[in-house]
Amino acid sequence: MKQFLRIFILSIFTINTHATIHQVNAGMFYYNPSSLTITVGDTVVWINDGGNHDVNGNISAISGESFNNPESFSSPATNVQGATIHTQVFNLIGTYEYDCTVGNHALQGMTGTIIVEGNGNGTVVDIIVNSEIHSTLETAVTQANLVEYLNGDGPFTVFAPSDDAFEGLPDGTLDVVQANQDVLLALLKHHVHGGLAVSSDLSDGLTIETLNDDELTVSVDGDVVMIDMSTVTVVDILADNGVVHVIDKVLMPEIDTAVTVMDIIETSPFHTTLELALIEAELDGSLSGDGPFTVFAPTDDAFDNLADGTLDALLDDIPQLTSILLHHVHPDKALSENLMDGMEVNTMNNDTLIVSIDGETVMIDMATVTQADIEADNGVVHVIDMVLLPDSEPASIELLNTLNSDEYMYSINLLGEVVDKNSKGILLFDIYTNGKTIKRYNLSK
Repeated sequence: MKQFLRIFILSIFTINTHATIHQVNAGMFYYNPSSLTITVGDTVVWINDGGNHDVNGNISAISGESFNNPESFSSPATNVQGATIHTQVFNLIGTYEYDCTVGNHALQGMTGTIIVEGNGNGTVVDIIVNSEIHSTLETAVTQANLVEYLNGDGPFTVFAPSDDAFEGLPDGTLDVVQANQDVLLALLKHHVHGGLAVSSDLSDGLTIETLNDDELTVSVDGDVVMIDMSTVTVVDILADNGVVHVIDKVLMPEIDTAVTVMDIIETSPFHTTLELALIEAELDGSLSGDGPFTVFAPTDDAFDNLADGTLDALLDDIPQLTSILLHHVHPDKALSENLMDGMEVNTMNNDTLIVSIDGETVMIDMATVTQADIEADNGVVHVIDMVLLPDSEPASIELLNTLNSDEYMYSINLLGEVVDKNSKGILLFDIYTNGKTIKRYNLSK
């Protein structure tokens, strides 16, 4: 890879990316200095002081056994005084032994040692964590339980998508990926090569094997370097156990693992209550089935806004809990583009939800859709900000009333008029002596 790649290093990284060039002189039976301590990313140049010498960091000329260096290197011999015998960039930390294979030079003491230390950047994970533009990747690596592995010896080459790269994915894609641990792990492993590939190793048409057992293709066109369909924006951020290259798009592998609407709910950090309720009602298996399903998924905040004690009472009344949960599920796939103002959507508890659209605001009964079209293989999830209560639950009114420790006073409609608490086909507000108001959705079918 041409040296021009290094101009892409961005100032947003506070890590040290400067490398040092060290010189070792080779003469009659010596390397000077014979022992050298450098920093990962540094370069060592061997210069011939006189005589015929080479640099061998592969098989010991004395023992005939491998030096077992972190990476091997060697050069042809030269007898030109002042000539460069060998140049080596050290991109892996560790201890390197080498010698001269010419004649009996090694036996005469012409051996050397280079100790390569870290540059303060830490591991490839540390680089990601310390980056200001990789918070999404950091979260994903943690969620996929890859931190310990990528903190290991390596070496690893990480093609690291920026936060903007993740934001450039189609709406809902990241949610679907995060909803399934196998999919997330496959995606992240698709960005990691189990070896060291610095910029000088990359060339046009090169294929790089990933930890996901597939390949990435390198393309070089003038000053533009691409990994599959992503452009490399930062190269050669060296770590103690590898290297990180920043890319501007997420690399998508071919993944056969199915993602269900239940997977999306289980993985969402905003739907722990809904997940619990579905498991208690034994609906998690159904929503992991073939479908298709459309789930209007109330957030944890939506459940928290129910009257005190309501959720606990529902968890103790599985038939009613099941009915309410099924009231949030449409037995078909309904994307946002399929919804129209005034449309009636049938639910799996034989009830109906009313769609209202005003500009960009979409409501399901009295709940607002806060995130739409999180697609799964067996349907779609729309996030809503309220719990939808069926309008045909005779026990639900009494349940809400008895759960409140204060005395029920009366019910009013949207106009503020006092109405019968059992009224059908309207939105009701139950008023209690402490001033608490409970909203009920009795929309007509």
